[in-house]
Amino acid sequence: MNLKPFKIIKLLLTFYRNYCIATTAITICCIWIFYKNGLSTFFPLCWFKIGTLGLVYYFINNYKERDIYYYQNLGVSKIILWSSTLAFDIMLFIVSLIITYKINAT
Repeated sequence: MNLKPFKIIKLLLTFYRNYCIATTAITICCIWIFYKNGLSTFFPLCWFKIGTLGLVYYFINNYKERDIYYYQNLGVSKIILWSSTLAFDIMLFIVSLIITYKINAT
């Protein structure tokens, strides 16, 4: 099955909505800690974010298995779902850290 790119993006955004509240809350907490404590907290916060993304991945894979089958039946593989949404979340985290660093430096 060959899906149109906009259809795939819509499905990916729908999938991301399953856990965006949790990951956004974690990102906001990390950004606040980074803002208050500075650059010395960068690596611990990155490892914390990666660890929590691992927990989210485990939770969604085990407890939302039917949802993943839904996306697979629509033609989006599990690898595409996870790689794109996790990459988007990491990118959002890194961009937020950079913006916070720039704000804090001024």
